[in-house]
Amino acid sequence: VPGEAMGSVGESGCGKSTVSLGIMRDLSNIGKIVGGKIKFQGKDMGELSDEELRSIRGNKIAMIYQEPMASLNPAMKVGQQLMEVPLIHDKVSKEEAYKRALDMVRSVKLPDPERMMRSYPHQLSGGQQQRIVIAMALLSKPALLLLDEPTTALDVTVEAGIVDLVKGLGEKFGTSMIFVSHNLGLILETCDRITVMYSGEAVETGKIKDVFDRMRHPYTQG
Repeated sequence: VPGEAMGSVGESGCGKSTVSLGIMRDLSNIGKIVGGKIKFQGKDMGELSDEELRSIRGNKIAMIYQEPMASLNPAMKVGQQLMEVPLIHDKVSKEEAYKRALDMVRSVKLPDPERMMRSYPHQLSGGQQQRIVIAMALLSKPALLLLDEPTTALDVTVEAGIVDLVKGLGEKFGTSMIFVSHNLGLILETCDRITVMYSGEAVETGKIKDVFDRMRHPYTQG
């Protein structure tokens, strides 16, 4: 559903992040899809060619990882990296790309956006870097945003700011989200629906209130 947020929770190693990578068809050497279907906008992701997948990844489906520096080029200014998204995907002019990038930096609530655009990633704090990564993902106007424990590397106060930001994304941009976390509190704050994973399987799924009112699996109860 456009704008809906689904939380995926479970203990470490239960397969939460693997599911996200599976949606992107980006499992590389860590595994393979052996059954089932992942449908996105009516298309079976398992039947798409490499070229079709490339047009979807980072465009219609974007992913945000735990460690923001893994997504940023340390040798390029933040503004250049943000501008690349509309330049490549939408083939706009440099002036239009700069304007879009600057507007998105404002949207993710970073102070002094023009200074941020002129900065290198190492000159920003971890929380600022993660906001830049979120801005980069949103510049492609994705229909689906995958967030793989985006606050794990951040301290508690910075985490709260990122959570507040994420909560408003679906409403503002109409982006559907899958929020991967081992933190049930975060999922309760940010998501509409939840899937509880245990040993590689989804053991419970439904609206947040329904799942927590009638917890059936011992892991959820614990």
